[in-house]
Amino acid sequence: MTDNILAIENLAVAVIASPYGTTVIKDVSLSVGRQEIVCVVGESGSGKSVTSFSVMGILSPGLAPVAGSIKLLGEELIGASAARMRELRGPRMAMIFQEPMTALNPVMTVGDQIAEIFRYHKPGMSASDIQDRVRSLAEDVRLPDPVNIIRRYPHQLSGGQRQRIMIAMALALEPALLIADEPTTALDVTTQKQILDLIRDLVARRGIGVLFITHDFGVVAEIADRVVVMRAGSVVESGPAQQVLAHPQQAYTRSLIDAVPGSKLPEARKIADNVLLRVENLSKTYGSRGLFSSRPTAAPALQDASLNLRRGEILGIVGESGSGKSTLARCISRLQMPSSGDIWLGDTNIARMHERKLRRHRKSIQVVFQDPNRSLNPRLRIGDALVEGARNFGIGTREASDKSRQLLALVGMDDSALTRFPHQFSGGQRQRICIARALASEPDILVADEAVSALDVSVQAQVIELLEDLRSRLGLAILFITHDLRVAGQLCDRLVVMQSGRIVEQGATGDLFNHPREPYTRDLLAAAPGRVFLARAKTA
Repeated sequence: MTDNILAIENLAVAVIASPYGTTVIKDVSLSVGRQEIVCVVGESGSGKSVTSFSVMGILSPGLAPVAGSIKLLGEELIGASAARMRELRGPRMAMIFQEPMTALNPVMTVGDQIAEIFRYHKPGMSASDIQDRVRSLAEDVRLPDPVNIIRRYPHQLSGGQRQRIMIAMALALEPALLIADEPTTALDVTTQKQILDLIRDLVARRGIGVLFITHDFGVVAEIADRVVVMRAGSVVESGPAQQVLAHPQQAYTRSLIDAVPGSKLPEARKIADNVLLRVENLSKTYGSRGLFSSRPTAAPALQDASLNLRRGEILGIVGESGSGKSTLARCISRLQMPSSGDIWLGDTNIARMHERKLRRHRKSIQVVFQDPNRSLNPRLRIGDALVEGARNFGIGTREASDKSRQLLALVGMDDSALTRFPHQFSGGQRQRICIARALASEPDILVADEAVSALDVSVQAQVIELLEDLRSRLGLAILFITHDLRVAGQLCDRLVVMQSGRIVEQGATGDLFNHPREPYTRDLLAAAPGRVFLARAKTA
């Protein structure tokens, strides 16, 4: 390693529109060298993304650096003109964002979006040279069948492939600094491992420096050379990754490490034999017609799935994106009608039941979705949202209002939430509200479909603890859908592993973790980031 690519010294960022000059970043200092990966770790609101946006010069309106220095290859960025910042983005520094689907243009092929960078920054390049460079970049980020994949649109690619396209775009002009803002948060563990391996490989081959933003110390253990821990806009701890992981100096750092799931399996519980839900040979096939063909094509998403769920049991459904786990959850909750098979809710088969008859059974199965921000109506106050759900099942307004207060208390929130709107809460608080709303009908079964995957690990741990508490107090049976075996291992009594629409293995959590029978299950376990090192760090 030679000189620093990036050097931030005593950076402060403030809300300049505020009459009080509210400071959101205070006295932040860090550096990134060549062939070095520096991870900035912290919860939502810690200031890690604001720090990276300050480097790129893309802060939200109203925010601005008010003190300190940011130097890229020795050049001061604070005070640089907008034109100069545009010149630096791409050739000197580039950024990978958390959600590629929102960063990519949905009406342009991904190849055209990569080519656009060359047309803007290198107007003298010929069309054939640009196409050759686009194909070379697709190969460089290990995309399968790069010649065909660059002709596709973003929606035609998987999450991991879209993220690789974003990496290819960031590397197009061979920058010295790559900033990765939570690039693996929404990906399943096997795709996440591929992206982390790819970034490590690019650092070694190209000699770039990487500023990697994350909330997950599992990712830190997998990829970081150095770690910077942030909290409430300030750096609270920094140092070599091995040192910070093995011997954290701050209690906050230790709490983030302890919040990473997966190092401790739940103790085996005796579950009652009362089977609430029985699924037998459930299948779902989607049919579509091509633009120039009248012949329908069949796309099986779920094939011959069978499982049981008992009262008070938490059953985990795990697998990669596209494995069929969410399709299974939607069929069980009858948000979709299965193509074949049976769903026995007690003594009633609801698999093909007409919507009118199904209505009275819906209160027995309620769903909590992945994104609470999209699940809640932004124009309804929380009290109205909770009352609306209760009214749907015949509960009167006064009784529903009292019930709303009880439900909020049940999920650890107070009455003041009733008069506020969803945007006034954090992601974890919104998910608690969604859980409260799902409990309004007093269901027997709660389906949690990736309900914690978008949350910080510390908030994730709180929601997992809440679900376990609700199971214990209410006797709820929970169907827990996740792509992360670490999370499932911390909460679930039994696990069902899915691949390509089929159940490949199921059994008690401890047995499946310690003695997996199927190669696919072993691959999922091996892909969990930092699992082995963090297990040692937590017991140190």
